[in-house]
Amino acid sequence: MLTPHPCLPTAAALLLALPAAADGISHLPRLPDVAPDAVAISPHVPRMGEHWANPGDLPLGPIYCVIDGRVVCVEYMFLAEDLSGGTDWMGIVTGFETPPVTRIDIEFKPDGVGPMQVPLYQLHIYFADSEVLAQH
Repeated sequence: MLTPHPCLPTAAALLLALPAAADGISHLPRLPDVAPDAVAISPHVPRMGEHWANPGDLPLGPIYCVIDGRVVCVEYMFLAEDLSGGTDWMGIVTGFETPPVTRIDIEFKPDGVGPMQVPLYQLHIYFADSEVLAQH
């Protein structure tokens, strides 16, 4: 009688998992699982996707960057006047257990964005690789 190799179940499980993660985002959480009450606040932005948020969380966030229904990053907005005024932000939450972080960007927007037409900083915490995001 033939005995299967002890690593076979593990190897088979890994092979089955590879196609699902091959696109670089299918392992990330789905927006409805993270923020079921979130509403769209911007159309698709290249390399970030659509932006979604719970209206009560604005302007700070979290704002969820979503591609193909998956949360690829979380964004927060900090007013420049609050930063220069010494405001602290302690215990900022994402609303979910985050996947591993691939990078963090902070951008200064002197003219603001969207309805926030005042100088502000945007903090983006990414969970997808830059190469994957470049395809969207």
